[in-house]
Amino acid sequence: MAKHYDKQFKLDAVQYYHDHKNLGLQGCATNLGISQQTLSRWQKELRETGDIESRGSGNYASDEAKEIARLKRELRDAQDALEVLKKSNQHSGKMTEAIYLEVTERAETAHKAKRRVSVSGMLKHLGVSRSGYHAWLKRVPSNTEKRREAVKAKIQDIYDESKQNYGAPKITRELRKSGEIISERTVGKYMKQMGIKAQWVKPWTITTKDSDFSSELKNILDEQFHPERPNAAWCSDITYIWTIDGFVYLTSIMDLYSRKIIAWTLSKTLEVSCVIETIKKAKARRNIDKPLILHSDRGNQYVSKEYKRVTATMQCSYSKKGI
Repeated sequence: MAKHYDKQFKLDAVQYYHDHKNLGLQGCATNLGISQQTLSRWQKELRETGDIESRGSGNYASDEAKEIARLKRELRDAQDALEVLKKSNQHSGKMTEAIYLEVTERAETAHKAKRRVSVSGMLKHLGVSRSGYHAWLKRVPSNTEKRREAVKAKIQDIYDESKQNYGAPKITRELRKSGEIISERTVGKYMKQMGIKAQWVKPWTITTKDSDFSSELKNILDEQFHPERPNAAWCSDITYIWTIDGFVYLTSIMDLYSRKIIAWTLSKTLEVSCVIETIKKAKARRNIDKPLILHSDRGNQYVSKEYKRVTATMQCSYSKKGI
C-alpha cells in the first residue's frame, strides 16, 4: 500500500535536504525514510512551481481530523521551539546565532532518531526568518576549515612552548607525534598565514676581530674594577641582540664606579663610527677633566685611528690577548 505524506512533511523533507546537502540526496532520503526519487520529485516541484501540491494530504476521516493533525504539528513545532529557546539562553554571544545553532542541532538529532521535525516551523515560532537562517548556514565553517583552525591552534601552542624558536620542520615533527597527518610544506604555509617564524639565535657571533697591534696594547686597568670615584674608569663593549627585524649590534659604555650604562648605540653593522658615536655621547654627558681609563677588548674598532683620535685625552686600556 502506497504511503501518503502531508504537505508539511514534503516541505520539511525538501528543507532538510537544503539544510544537509553534504549528505547528498540519497543520504537525506534514507534519513527521512523515503526513496531518493520521491525526494527528488518534491524538490523539483517546489523549485518549479514554488509550492507542493497536497496530494495525499487530504486522506483524513473528516475536516475535524485534518484540523487535529494540523494542531498537533503546531504543538510539536512550538514544543521544539521552546526547547531551542531554553538551550539558546545557555550560549554566550548573539541570541540569534545561538538559536540557529540549537535549531540545527535539534534537527540533526531528530532526523538521526527518525523523528519528524520542522525547521521552518521552529523558526516561525521563534520569530526568526528562514532566509537569515539559510544565510547563516552558508557561513558556518566546513569541516576542512574547522580542522585547519584546530591545526593552527596546535601550531601556535608548540611555537609558544618552544620560546618561539621552532620552525616548520620541528613543529611538523611535534604535530606528527600527536597523531596529525600533515606535511612540512603545509605547516610552513600556515605559519606564514599566522605571521610567525622561528626566531633562531646563532650559538656564536664574532664581534671582536683581534688587531695586528696586540703587542702594543696594554691592560692599564689590570682588573681594578672598583674605582674610588665616578669617571675614573669606563668599560666599552659590543654585543649583539635579536629583534623582530633581525640581529643588531649594541655598543655601550659603563662607568665602573656606579656600574651604570652611561651611553649606548644600536647599529646593524660593526662600523667604527658606532663606537665613536657612543664615546661622544658619554663625553657629552660626563665631566672628564680628571684622568680617565677607557677599557675595551682588542677589536678593530678599538684600535683604529679614529678611535685613538677621539680618545686622545683618555688612557686606553685593553683586555689581555686571548690564548
